[in-house]
Amino acid sequence: MDEMNQFKEKVLNEYPRLGLQDSFHFSCHIGVPCFTQCCADVTIFLTPYDILRLKQRLGITSQEFLEQHTLSPFTKDQRLPVIVLRMGEDEHKRCPFVSENGCRVYEDRPWACRMYPLGLASPRESDGSDDSGEFYFLMRDPDCQGWDAGRQYTVAEWLDEQEVILYNRMGESFQQITLHDFFQKGNSLSPEQIEMFYLVCYNIDKFRVFVFESTFLKRFDVDAQIVERIRSDDMALLEFGMQWLRFCLFSEQTMTIREEVVQGVRRAAGMDRMK
Repeated sequence: MDEMNQFKEKVLNEYPRLGLQDSFHFSCHIGVPCFTQCCADVTIFLTPYDILRLKQRLGITSQEFLEQHTLSPFTKDQRLPVIVLRMGEDEHKRCPFVSENGCRVYEDRPWACRMYPLGLASPRESDGSDDSGEFYFLMRDPDCQGWDAGRQYTVAEWLDEQEVILYNRMGESFQQITLHDFFQKGNSLSPEQIEMFYLVCYNIDKFRVFVFESTFLKRFDVDAQIVERIRSDDMALLEFGMQWLRFCLFSEQTMTIREEVVQGVRRAAGMDRMK
């Protein structure tokens, strides 16, 4: 069992479980002695919405963001590609977006940064059970000095103030795919499906090229208003992509194949039978 799985097991078995109305004290600002020290040598997993916000903030394409600021680690037990933020190459391995005065992309910081010092655990993600049983817990880093003297928050207040609720809402479709029953039953994707997952979830600009510069729109019947929205709206394209993934990964009827394409396939199949 790797280090990450060991931590998950420890959280599930040992950490106190917090609900939305449970409270804690915490403060993080430039006056706290350890300010920004936690923004170094840390693994920050990025969601599709994280990448969308950050690449827009930096004014670069998703491809450029992935090349410049991320890593994609891989383990033998991994079912889907994950993206982590690339730390700096200095001795402290600091986040590339942090300065002495704090986070330079604070308004668009990733979900994981918004959550701290809260963690979110899901027994279902760990053991494949049908009961999600999600709960919050506190990540008490011994080097952090923002405890106790800080303001009192309920979990719900912290989530609201840090805009975690917005990020959760934007990530619902992604979570539904990663926790899909297809994976809970032990199934795996083909290399081509994994590549499509990566494209849709993490390289949104390249996915747009796929939609508009391939035969995609000739093969699938997509409402004209949706086509216009996804032409320039990244969020609309991401949501559209999640529907496409449900179709191409799990064979769900979330996309409509054009009738002429269906008839063409039937004619071709009939000709094959005649040979």
